[in-house]
Amino acid sequence: MHTAEQEETRVETLAAALIYLMTHYARTGCPWLALCVSRHMQCLAAHPDADPVLREICATLHGAWSRAATRDPNESTIH
Repeated sequence: MHTAEQEETRVETLAAALIYLMTHYARTGCPWLALCVSRHMQCLAAHPDADPVLREICATLHGAWSRAATRDPNESTIH
């Protein structure tokens, strides 16, 4: 059973998990982690309790992370 406090922290929990996943992706470049980042962004983009700015950013960046999950590891990156 969910308590009111658990529901209030759901957005924060998703955001914390997203930051964690992005940090580990930066270290490893693992496509599975990129897919997890993409899915967490999808959840935040659709979450009714998330701030509108956070929803918009996640909706915008979701596609880039989806592409990172499916890119060829031998492909050169721009940076």
